Amino acid sequence: MFAEYLTDMTIPKRLFPFILATACLISIHSTSNAQTDHSLGNWNAIFLKGKIAPKLALMGEGHIRSNDYNLKYDYYEVKAGISYSITKNLAGLIGTGLFNTYEIGELFETPALQREFRTWLELNFKQVFKRLNIEHRGRLEQRFIPNNYKNRLKYRLALTLPVNKPTIVQGCIYLAVNDELFMPQHGVVVEKNRLYGGLGYKLNGNAALQVGCICDTDYKPNYHTAKNFLQIALFYDFTNLIQKKHT
Repeated sequence: MFAEYLTDMTIPKRLFPFILATACLISIHSTSNAQTDHSLGNWNAIFLKGKIAPKLALMGEGHIRSNDYNLKYDYYEVKAGISYSITKNLAGLIGTGLFNTYEIGELFETPALQREFRTWLELNFKQVFKRLNIEHRGRLEQRFIPNNYKNRLKYRLALTLPVNKPTIVQGCIYLAVNDELFMPQHGVVVEKNRLYGGLGYKLNGNAALQVGCICDTDYKPNYHTAKNFLQIALFYDFTNLIQKKHT
């Protein structure tokens, strides 16, 4: 009964316009009133995933970024997780990662300004509406910072739309947009809003290259700041490599 409810498209279709409108309003507010750093930051990322069993999959991510294009990277994160497919469209995931922040303008100058170890629980719900792919992702994070511990809830709405082909297959150009809200256990209701818009190209059955802009807005008690990053990301699915090895 619960699985049938989750895969029923009627309720999500009704909620989708409201969720999208709310995300757009938050994003417009964040960019209009923020103290914006007008220099463009540099953000590079790699996303890995692959099925190891019919219902089990592994994921991994690596990110590095710098405040501008002097390539003096001042932040990195590495993440890994394992997911389980509850239904065709719903999956649960357990993840962990390291997140280190360094002095801006220097190349990973030690000591780091902040070192963080993080674990999280995640639910990922996918929908397809004609050619539009919709993904809802909720995360409950446990953040272990030296001499501190915090909980945080995240919600991300992601949309992908193929441009020159009916579906995202080899040779397809596609649009990608997502908006993620960061909601701490205490303090402000939303402490960060991360809006992304980009263009992707499916290189082959396993890999895709994506280029886009991230508007990263941090909300403080009395003001908020915004920073834009150009992101170049590689997505790779290693499922075929695992299947060939077993074969």
